[in-house]
Amino acid sequence: MAGLSPNEAYSLLSSTIAPRPIAFVSTLGSNGVANLAPFSFFMVGGANPPSLMFSPSVNGIGGMKDSLRNVIDSGEFVVNTVHREMAHGMNATSAPFPPHESEWEASGFSQVPSVLVRPPRVAESLVQFECRLFQVVEHGDGPAAARYVIGEVVMAHLAEELWDPERRKARPAMLLARMGGAEYLDAATSDRFELQRPV
Repeated sequence: MAGLSPNEAYSLLSSTIAPRPIAFVSTLGSNGVANLAPFSFFMVGGANPPSLMFSPSVNGIGGMKDSLRNVIDSGEFVVNTVHREMAHGMNATSAPFPPHESEWEASGFSQVPSVLVRPPRVAESLVQFECRLFQVVEHGDGPAAARYVIGEVVMAHLAEELWDPERRKARPAMLLARMGGAEYLDAATSDRFELQRPV
């Protein structure tokens, strides 16, 4: 990676470590504004206790993204999964909204109350993980530096068709995944398509 700019390194990593599921993260700001934003730097952590991680990297001017600020302030967040029918609404929330504006209206999605945390869940999502913050790990400085948000899953909600009650196992969720650049993959159909980020 020596000699690459942060933008070049980002392009290399995001285009070659793919497909990646999308963490559609809902948070609440200290001002009461509900935030909703997608992150494709996302993975499961462990199962004892259940945990997951997403990385809202430092923005282009070296500042903290709203989602990260809200998680640090409140200690809570919800990770909602995304499937193909949610693609355009999810993409709408990636526009650069100011902190005092909520992305929910632009998304067209419905809020449903969480049980153990304050941020709302996305009703249209097939799986929603209510999380409490375990730790934020900072790695690097300046634009594109990582901020690993590690959350402990305190409650999970999933669509009825995704649970096998006899075997007490979850069935695979056919989700939307991020490829490189503007390209996405629909796991349900293997269809690849592009979504341009709104400006």
